[in-house]
Amino acid sequence: MSLEEVHLDIGGSPAQLAFWQSKARFRAFIGGVGSGKTFAGAVEIMRQPPGSIGVVVAPTFPMLRDSTLKTFLQVAAPMIYADGFKRSEMTMRLHNGTEILWRSADNPDSLRGPNLGWWWLDEGALVGEDVLDILMGRLRLEPGRGWVTTTPKGFNWLHKVFVKEKRPDYALVRCSTKSNPFLPPEFIASLEAKYVGAWAAQELRGEFADWVTSPVYVGFARDLNLEDGAVERYRPTLPLILCCDFNVRFMSWPVVQVIKGEPFVLREITSAPDAPATIEDMVRRFRNVYPAHPAEVWVYGDASGRGRTAQTGQSDYDLMELAFRGYPSRVVFNVPEANPPVKDRINAVNRLLRGAGGAPTLRIDGDHAPEFVADLLQTEWNKQGTAELQVLDPADEKSKRSHSAAGFGCWAHREYPVSKELYPEAKAIRPIEVGKLLGLA
Repeated sequence: MSLEEVHLDIGGSPAQLAFWQSKARFRAFIGGVGSGKTFAGAVEIMRQPPGSIGVVVAPTFPMLRDSTLKTFLQVAAPMIYADGFKRSEMTMRLHNGTEILWRSADNPDSLRGPNLGWWWLDEGALVGEDVLDILMGRLRLEPGRGWVTTTPKGFNWLHKVFVKEKRPDYALVRCSTKSNPFLPPEFIASLEAKYVGAWAAQELRGEFADWVTSPVYVGFARDLNLEDGAVERYRPTLPLILCCDFNVRFMSWPVVQVIKGEPFVLREITSAPDAPATIEDMVRRFRNVYPAHPAEVWVYGDASGRGRTAQTGQSDYDLMELAFRGYPSRVVFNVPEANPPVKDRINAVNRLLRGAGGAPTLRIDGDHAPEFVADLLQTEWNKQGTAELQVLDPADEKSKRSHSAAGFGCWAHREYPVSKELYPEAKAIRPIEVGKLLGLA
C-alpha cells in the first residue's frame, strides 16, 4: 500500500502527514494526549516494504495489548491474513508478507534475538534509552528504519537523541492535543480546564517540560543558569574545584572554577555506565581531561568519605590521594569533619542558582555537565520533606539523581553558606602512608 493510498483511505492530521512523509530513517512523533500518535505509528507499519519483518514495542504488556495492538487492529484489519495473528506467540502476518512481532519492554533483554528491518516504539518516553540501544542493535535487514510515538516525559533520552544531539537522518514531529482535528472540542476543553503549568505543556502541547512533584532545586532556570563554553571559560591559572559525592553504582563529580568572582561548572566527571563506580576510575577520568592543570586542584565533598572501612583501613579520600599520585599540581582536600544540615546545603545551591543575597549567579555548561543539570531538574524531596528522595533500584533512572548536586552542595555551603550555623571546620586529611596502602609496610 503506497503512502498516497494510506492518505486517501485513512486521512491524517497535518502532523501525521508530515510524519509519514518524512524521509528520515529514524523519526519521533511527540505529541500531547489524543494527538494521534499511536494511530500515526500504526499506519506507518503499512508503509513498510512487503515481506519485511519488524517489532512493535510498548513499555508494558497491558499497554501493548490495550492501546498499541488495539489501534493497529482497528486501522489495518483488512490487511491481516485470516488466522494471521498468533495471539499465543504475539506474532502477525499481513497479506503483503510483512511479519510483525508484538513485544513489551518489561524485560528489555528479551528484545534481543531477531534480526529486524524496522521497529516501532510506542510511548517511548516511558522506557529507558537501553531499549533504543537494543532495537538499534537488531536493525540488520531492509529497510532499516525505526520510529517512536510518545508523549514526552521531561528532558530524558528522547530530548537528547531527537533534539539536543541533532543526529543526521533523525527527525521529530511535534503535535499538540488541540491540533488534532478529529477530537471533539469538548474533550479538549475538559483537559485544558484541568491541566496547568508544566503538566499542560507536556500532556497537552507535547513539549519537553521540567516537571517533578516536589523539586529540591527551585532556583534553577535554564535561561539564567545554562550557557556554553567550557573550553573558553577554562582558566589554567585558577584552581580547579572537584566536588565529590561517593556512591557504589554511579558517581558524577562537577568541576568548577570561580572566574572573576563568579562560579562556573565547566564539566562533570562521570563513572562508566556499564560498570560499578570506583574512585580510582573517577580520578583517572579527571586526569584524562586535565592531565597537567598548572594551578591547584581543590577537593570538596561528603564528610562521610573520611570514614575508613574495617576491611581495608582506607577512606574514600585516602583512595583519591593515592590515585592522584604523580599529578603535577598540588591537590588540596577541603573536607569538613561532619556534613552540614541537608537543608542548609540545598539552600546554598539555590542561592547560587538565583544569585540571591549578594551571592554570584552560578553558570553551567549544560552540554558538558548533563547529570548535574538533571539533578537540578529532577531531584525531589522525600515524603517527609527532610532530604532528597533516594531511589535504590539501579534499573530506575532516578537512582542517579541527587549525587552530583549533593557533591556540589558541599562546596557551595562552605564557600557561600546561607546559614551561619557552625559545624566542624575542614581539616587537612592525613592519608595513611602509601606503603600501607600498597601492602608494602
